[in-house]
Amino acid sequence: MSLILKGQLLNIFHSNDFIKEDGTVVPGKSKLQLLIKKPMKQGGFKNELIDLSIPKEKLPGYRDRIGKEVEVDVATIGRCTFYGV
Repeated sequence: MSLILKGQLLNIFHSNDFIKEDGTVVPGKSKLQLLIKKPMKQGGFKNELIDLSIPKEKLPGYRDRIGKEVEVDVATIGRCTFYGV
């Protein structure tokens, strides 16, 4: 199964490092900040801001796309509920 998230790329940033209780440092991740149009049940759309982690090696493909619509291959974590639009 392939999932693609479409939205306007507003920003690229690197999240802060995280320190676990045992003192282990988990490096921050590279993230895309996307403005998406989320369909609503009664019709129309709602704008939603999404911060999406991506591998560092994929960043060059997005650096010159700020302000433009992009498509990002995504995967899910945990259980997801789907519905047709």
